[in-house]
Amino acid sequence: MTHLEPRRLTGLAVIPVALIVHNLEEAFAIGAALPRLEATWSRLLGRPLVLPSAQQYGIALAVVTGIAFAVLLLARLWDPASYALVVIQAVMTLNVVTHVLGAVLLGGYAPGVVTAILVEAPTSVLVFHRVRDARWMSRTQWRLLPFLAVLLHGPALVALLAWVGRP
Repeated sequence: MTHLEPRRLTGLAVIPVALIVHNLEEAFAIGAALPRLEATWSRLLGRPLVLPSAQQYGIALAVVTGIAFAVLLLARLWDPASYALVVIQAVMTLNVVTHVLGAVLLGGYAPGVVTAILVEAPTSVLVFHRVRDARWMSRTQWRLLPFLAVLLHGPALVALLAWVGRP
């Protein structure tokens, strides 16, 4: 990775800002939606499923948002952390897909789907175009993005929810 000019990094500051907007929608909507989410997922899985509480989701959302802002601050001091910001946006790109699929499976609104479509999807397009045009990511870094997004959106998120749900 080459040295980032400050304006390139400034352009990446949109990542945690978009994330906080999205996570606020989820945090405000999750409580009312939990009974419907649990019933739908239990029906689809063919077994009872107990999801984390609204409070546990709120803590997880706050942790994820805090991490994104911490990575932004770190990237201002250490250029390689800028790649971590792009990884976060790759996770949010996958999150857009999961929210849309969730809304389809629920037959309507899923917490976070509005900002996933209206905020996170355009942010992903903007960030990935900007990074591609700046040419500061290697081919290997581009190839790793989908793998890292799945890893962080899947097992790492499940682990975080388990951690905030511990007694």
